[in-house]
Amino acid sequence: MDPRPRSELTERGLRLAGGREVDFFTAEIHYWRLPRSAWGACLEAVKDLGFEIASTYVPWSVHETAAGRTDWSGARDLGAFLDEVERAGLLCVVKPGPHINAELTHFGFPERIVRDRAMQAVSGRGTPMWLPAPPHMFPVPSYASQAFRAAASAWLAEVGRVVAPRLVPDGPVAALQVDNEFQSFFRVGAHDGDYHPDAIAWWREETGDERDPPRAFDPELSVKWVAFKEVYAERALAWVRRALEDAGLGAVARYHNAPPSRPELVHLPRAAHAVGGPAGLDFYHRASDYASVRERALYLGGTGWPLPIAAGLAFFMVVDRERWYGAPVSETGAERPPADFLRRLLVALREIDWTSLRRRAPVALVVSRAESRHAIATSAADPLSPVVTELLRLGAAGAAELARDPAPALHRRWMDAVAGALDEAGVGYELVDEDAPDARFDGRRLVVAPTLARVDRGLWRRLYELAARGVRVVVGPDRPERDELDAPLGDDAALPRRVGLLRPASLEDRAGLARDLAQAAGETSPAFRAPAFHLSVFEDPRGSVRALTLGNPAADAADADMTLPAGTCLVDPFSGERWREAAGAVRIPLGARTVRLLTIVPG
Repeated sequence: MDPRPRSELTERGLRLAGGREVDFFTAEIHYWRLPRSAWGACLEAVKDLGFEIASTYVPWSVHETAAGRTDWSGARDLGAFLDEVERAGLLCVVKPGPHINAELTHFGFPERIVRDRAMQAVSGRGTPMWLPAPPHMFPVPSYASQAFRAAASAWLAEVGRVVAPRLVPDGPVAALQVDNEFQSFFRVGAHDGDYHPDAIAWWREETGDERDPPRAFDPELSVKWVAFKEVYAERALAWVRRALEDAGLGAVARYHNAPPSRPELVHLPRAAHAVGGPAGLDFYHRASDYASVRERALYLGGTGWPLPIAAGLAFFMVVDRERWYGAPVSETGAERPPADFLRRLLVALREIDWTSLRRRAPVALVVSRAESRHAIATSAADPLSPVVTELLRLGAAGAAELARDPAPALHRRWMDAVAGALDEAGVGYELVDEDAPDARFDGRRLVVAPTLARVDRGLWRRLYELAARGVRVVVGPDRPERDELDAPLGDDAALPRRVGLLRPASLEDRAGLARDLAQAAGETSPAFRAPAFHLSVFEDPRGSVRALTLGNPAADAADADMTLPAGTCLVDPFSGERWREAAGAVRIPLGARTVRLLTIVPG
């Protein structure tokens, strides 16, 4: 591995070794799905839209013709494609998997890999773990399997042979994506998998427990097994990172993209630690998923480190291809109607120096897994994944409604109540993972960590430290007595000094909870307000407000009455509409479940 990084991802985007800074806005283009003759025109179109970085998957199944034999010719000539990227004056992100999805059969794994029993993940019933993905369901590989890791390492070494000579500054490759959406292929039921013998060996190494992991609910082991799966994911990603380094690809920036899931079902801090770079979230949703999109954005904004949500935007399919339609650029390089919006978006973001802005969020709402792991471990639908049961909209607590233990559902209700109360009070907040780096808690005026009888022992100690540093901390409504594995807290059980408690009655008193939290945060009269709407304020490094986002969560169009400082003038950079405050207020029309970006200009 080259000890001198040739590129790195920062809070502003992508920085090359020579000092050049590039916005990390990437445009996806799949070279192997296009005629080779169209590469140049498509890349020129990508550049004309305003992108400086192209990105592409490198699919194992497309290039492998037989075990140990790969084809890099014709439309599969990755080296020639990267050379074409460089001629177009673009940089490139390479995403070699081994898992890529990309709407490919078997998610890009060769068929020989998914059919090899030695490489297959094993369910709690001793059968292969199948993924029902069109057009063919398939058994997924075990990342713990030594046989799978040997085969995948050989594949990544082949990629390295083509890509390593083309790393910046010798070529266009400036970053790598480490694997893709790691979540055990969405199979996160407690007793669903992975029971491969090599995975069980990992369990024993990591936990020191010589007992077999449970295959049905066990009051002593099931929660421990659920927690271990987070370690499994981290260990798997760390192995992929090392394999890329061994392939000569360790000198450029790298990151991971987590799947679109609730915050407690992904673990961005562990993923970031494993890959040695940022961990982001994928978003692919409908307008009706407004609430889920916002929740995940708040988690990414509060937990992603060192790359917050503002600094990286990956557009999954900018150039058309099969199994996808409606892309801004056709497979011949011609622009389509969405191109105009995308071009205007990139122009607007650069005009306000978007990557330098930071969302004003004085409150950290802590995402803890002490209860959510118990929800998974005690689910009445196990081994059905909570990723699936969330879609059933079972009630206020979603998949946690299926827990035999009532505490997880109540904890989720408290999380939603606090989030709703902060919105009602007009106080900016972010969802910060209990395992996030200390820097994600810096500068917060208030940290809220709803607790019942259980709390993660590490989080409890962190709250002590924050309170000792003078940060206002609120927990409750209960004083925890047990840790995340249901063991007594013992000497750790005392409530930290200067820590407030949520009032039990606040769960049904949203207005009262909003007043309490606003007072605790010191934000009883924010300068910008839009009651019943979601308003976010973005400041530049000097603390000046440069932009707002205004969201309408309702299923009907509505006008938002916004209060704002005197002399403020707002502009929609897409429509060109302007609003100047009158008596400290403006009225902004919003479509159903939509968000408007508004920039602030001199009046």
